[in-house]
Amino acid sequence: MKFKQMLVNITGSAIAALLTVTPTALAQSSAPPSLRGSVAGQPGTQVPRMQPPNPVMPTLPPIGEDLAAKHRLTALLSQRTTNFNHASSTQGKNMAVLAKRLNGVIVAPGATFSYYRTVGPYTAENGFYWGRAFSGDRIVPSMGGGVCQGASTLYSTLMRTDLKVVERHQHSLTVPYLPPGEDATVAGTYLDFKFKNDRATPVMIAASADLGRRYLTVALWGKEPSPPIRVKHEVLATYPYKTISHCVSNGTESEVKSPGQPGVKVKTWVYTKTEQGEIERYLGVDTYKPSPRIVEKVCGMSSGTRD
Repeated sequence: MKFKQMLVNITGSAIAALLTVTPTALAQSSAPPSLRGSVAGQPGTQVPRMQPPNPVMPTLPPIGEDLAAKHRLTALLSQRTTNFNHASSTQGKNMAVLAKRLNGVIVAPGATFSYYRTVGPYTAENGFYWGRAFSGDRIVPSMGGGVCQGASTLYSTLMRTDLKVVERHQHSLTVPYLPPGEDATVAGTYLDFKFKNDRATPVMIAASADLGRRYLTVALWGKEPSPPIRVKHEVLATYPYKTISHCVSNGTESEVKSPGQPGVKVKTWVYTKTEQGEIERYLGVDTYKPSPRIVEKVCGMSSGTRD
């Protein structure tokens, strides 16, 4: 979710907890091996070319089958599962909130689904917690941080159906839980995610958040199955990130405040299988910025350096 909110009364320690990426979190994430674990003692290096994230997508049993059957929707159109190993504990709670609101939603024939109208507003008053979000090339605290993962997982699911996406916006940075080109950011009422049910029969969304395994799963059910569809991505360019080092006078060792990640430009197509062969549909090009690695070095000085 893009950050366009003022940070309200939140303590410095709470912000640090939200922004600091621990070695454990990195080790459990889908980040490349060179980004996992502690990188203390290695500031000042510019990482050359790196591959964009290519997370493992777990295949789970279908969700929502019994609920869909009550509406006589017995065809699983598509299902996708993403992990939220990267998320803070409160951001994980946001996954449970959004999954509960998506689960069981019926989209009538000809109707347009709006993520904001279904899940939002992304406020504390509406049951959300603090998490992380992107602002330009940085990761910042944000109320409702993580709601974009619900929109992204839904978009990735929809890409593998014959349903029409009406509105979708990419993130400024790559996300760790989906390949570039399959994400969708949301923010307030000005950045929404929408799709239209252009079928003659209803479609149902099923969603679940497994806080133990840290999985978010979204499925789409209909009366008739979708044709076989595959998604193809082509990486056109990658952009290395830089390291920014800040000197601090307290502490005993360097601390990574943000691990950094490369940028990437990617082109995406979907291919629909028919009796006459595959039909190609071009979805366009998405360009993601690199995000700097930020390291606090213990050096007894107050100035910072940029490498």
